[in-house]
Amino acid sequence: MTGKLPNEEQREHYREHYSPGYGTELIRSYQRRSVTKEASFLISHLKPGMSLLDCGCGPGTITAGLANLIAPGQVTGIDKEAGQIDRAYAYARDQDVTNVRFQEADIYQLPFADESFDVVFMHALLQHLQNPLKALKEANRVLKPGGIIGVRDDDQGSLIMAPYDDKMERVIQLLKQVMKYSGGDPYAGRRHRELLGMAGFTNIQATASCESDGILEETRKRGNLAAKLLEHMSETIVQQGWCTKKELTELQAACREWGQNPDAFDGITWCEAVGWKPL
Repeated sequence: MTGKLPNEEQREHYREHYSPGYGTELIRSYQRRSVTKEASFLISHLKPGMSLLDCGCGPGTITAGLANLIAPGQVTGIDKEAGQIDRAYAYARDQDVTNVRFQEADIYQLPFADESFDVVFMHALLQHLQNPLKALKEANRVLKPGGIIGVRDDDQGSLIMAPYDDKMERVIQLLKQVMKYSGGDPYAGRRHRELLGMAGFTNIQATASCESDGILEETRKRGNLAAKLLEHMSETIVQQGWCTKKELTELQAACREWGQNPDAFDGITWCEAVGWKPL
């Protein structure tokens, strides 16, 4: 089914809606992220004393790691979700990271003066934006001349799974449909060089890394997370006619069963890029 296009009122709501939501399983998966893994492509460009803006900081685990790397420099983490800001502050306090602050902010209208930061970082953000180019132009504005931007997004065209059957294919299709309906782009990662160039950055360097789940503990978490994502997105999926409530319940069960399978494996490519603001 292709489903119905949203009317203007629905479009306004969902275009600003973060499609995965903020469920417990999803937040836990974000809290397992670290600077050494998720920002490894940027680390060699960081120096003590820099000022850094982390856009879409989430629960702040990567942000705190960045703050440790550039201390005594200052890191600012922004997110549009107040609950994420609270989690980020709690994590920073728990880790005794003092050179970091967090605030709610709109990525399209950053509340900072021109040329305020040495570095801008965006992790898994561009893929959820209706207008990633506008966000990158704002990042360019707040960067100092010669400043660096680092971006990282997965590319869902690269997803591999085993075992792979019609139900799991349907799950992947639905998750992509909801992301697109919400204004995002499941294939944003492959466009990093294009988007950064259009936003005015130069010397753009793109790389890729792979994230995978290959032991039972990991696949179980992944299967449960997929089921919870479908639950969170169920209202949109059913309203748009993409599948019935009965089918959705069956797909959630299939996700959990996949996660328990001793042969289960999945992997996805994360696209990464750095670029510089001209002097």
